Amino acid sequence: MIDEAKTREHAASSPQSDRPRDLGPLLVRLLCADDPAEAPARHFLAPLEEVAIGRGPSTSASVTGKELRLFLRDPYASSKQTRLLRASGVWSVRDEGSRNGTLVDGQRLQPREIRQLRGGELIESGHTFFLFRASALGEAARTFALAPGDESCDPRTLSPEWELELARAEKLARTDHEILIEGESGVGKEVLARGLHEASGRTGALVGVNCAALAESLLDDELFGHVRGAFSGAQADRQGLIRAADQGTLLLDEVGDMPQALQAKLLRVLEDHRVRPLGSERELVVDVRIIAATHRDLRELVAEGRFRHDLLARLGLLPIRVPAVRERREDLGLLVRAILRSLPGGLSRVRFELEALRRLLLHPWPLNVRELRRALLSAVDLAQGAPSEVVTVGLHHLPQSLRERPEPKRPQTARRVLSPDEEELSSRIRDLLAAHQGNVAAVARSLGKPRTHVQRLMARLGVGRRGPWARSDDAD
Repeated sequence: MIDEAKTREHAASSPQSDRPRDLGPLLVRLLCADDPAEAPARHFLAPLEEVAIGRGPSTSASVTGKELRLFLRDPYASSKQTRLLRASGVWSVRDEGSRNGTLVDGQRLQPREIRQLRGGELIESGHTFFLFRASALGEAARTFALAPGDESCDPRTLSPEWELELARAEKLARTDHEILIEGESGVGKEVLARGLHEASGRTGALVGVNCAALAESLLDDELFGHVRGAFSGAQADRQGLIRAADQGTLLLDEVGDMPQALQAKLLRVLEDHRVRPLGSERELVVDVRIIAATHRDLRELVAEGRFRHDLLARLGLLPIRVPAVRERREDLGLLVRAILRSLPGGLSRVRFELEALRRLLLHPWPLNVRELRRALLSAVDLAQGAPSEVVTVGLHHLPQSLRERPEPKRPQTARRVLSPDEEELSSRIRDLLAAHQGNVAAVARSLGKPRTHVQRLMARLGVGRRGPWARSDDAD
């Protein structure tokens, strides 16, 4: 006779390393305005009830019972600066009567004032900035902290969701599968493609082409090449980018803008591993791995008849989505450090006035990493003095869009602003959750997406698991 209880117990305890789970709230130390070389850190708060933040001889952390103590090497922080407390499952923040105060999203707390945290708040203790998240999905609650002043080994991300996606990308990099990289303009899709190629072990080159930048006639020649005399002006053979990427990787950037005639030719290359140059009757064998990138929704383009369904089936079987900067604000410290590290003198030469760093960390960065990089580099150039001097970036050095925009005064229930498309998707998921009594697997089947993908969407859009239908801060 089968023991159902034991069967269920064994299944529940079986490892599910690839299944994201709710990791609970986390606190991320982003940057110190006076010393960007102080490395970021990530702390998961699920097993804790209090977090005490204050000045110490060095930047460090310790746990006693259910209290996390964070020490800052920040002369503008008091020994007792800020405290986070959990009551009835809800976290709040309190200033401990510090000399310079505690600010939440740029608003100063009164001494001993308690403010409830909903998620996404920027907390200032002295000149050090933290980000609080109410919940996160990931594989494991790994606290991450670097040695003080260590500039050389920053993690790729402090976002648990992006960390999980990057781990999946690492596995895919070592295969021969085509990969589709999705994400808004400026998020770093080409950087990810370069990393995938380098990790693949392929001996050929990474060759890229922007499908939106060339006319159809030019793109055809660019990809497939031609033989001498194929058309007027073809005075010599040209191998084309596909053959140039033999034994390597071809990156098709903005593949959603590829003309349909070329989509059919590309599909033949994927299926037959052969390419025919323009004007030639011979097909040449190629060994090339395709990585496609797009900021468009290819499924919508398929529905509109602008993208081939069979090509999407080949390219989009294993998509990787690069999140926008506003979706991984816990990485802002890492991104700022990476940009500053590329400058002469590195991190040790740059400082920020408080207001300038506050604006940088509160800005939504609609153009993503590309916008952040240009804003930061131009600000450093404007603040530049003598080559040996420390550069202090002030508010007046930042682009006008950051200087003139008032700091967001978020209500207690505020969350990050969703785009119209995200609002529509959020509403659809909530309707499906209500229709299926909160069964995420059933919702995933209705959407035609993997269950883990829907879980990540719910976390990103702030959709909770309890009806009627709650946001994530109301979820269990």
